[in-house]
Amino acid sequence: MPLILSFTQSWLPKPEEGFRPGSADISWSNDRLMLVADLIDEEVITTATANQQRLWEHGDVVELFVQRVGESGYREYQVSPNGFKLSLSYPDLTGVIAVRSGERQIDEFFSRDSFIARAELTATGWRARFSIPLPGSFGERIRVSCCRYDAGACRFPIISSTSPHPVRDFHRPQDWREMILMEE
Repeated sequence: MPLILSFTQSWLPKPEEGFRPGSADISWSNDRLMLVADLIDEEVITTATANQQRLWEHGDVVELFVQRVGESGYREYQVSPNGFKLSLSYPDLTGVIAVRSGERQIDEFFSRDSFIARAELTATGWRARFSIPLPGSFGERIRVSCCRYDAGACRFPIISSTSPHPVRDFHRPQDWREMILMEE
């Protein structure tokens, strides 16, 4: 069964002005995790020019976080509206904390995962599609979170997530949605 989720700003009492809705459809089949994110967006923008850039600094981006239940490490996958990708692998939360404090550089966590990501413009915004290798067993549990940076030319990005984060921080696996691996 696919997991169908809506983007929200759960850390706020009400969505901020300019928030645009979106949905994420996450499923697993043939040892691959799939995501289709449909995003309403009147101004799809990015300045990304290559893979493995800090895509959230370049404009619109969709992120997918994945962690196996019981493991401390997790992976992060991103795609921009023009199709550039970023893949990161964190052994645990100490890596994220070290990057935020400036003790370590984010490129230390670059991953060469062979995931497929595509983006396309739609009549109401844009759509991101991911296909990520995720060998697993029927009934295995994982945590997932789909997040979004909705950039604008004259404003800070409006961020949202499919997870019920109590604070504005996507790197909180304890808040991510749990999913049981099952064939469609």
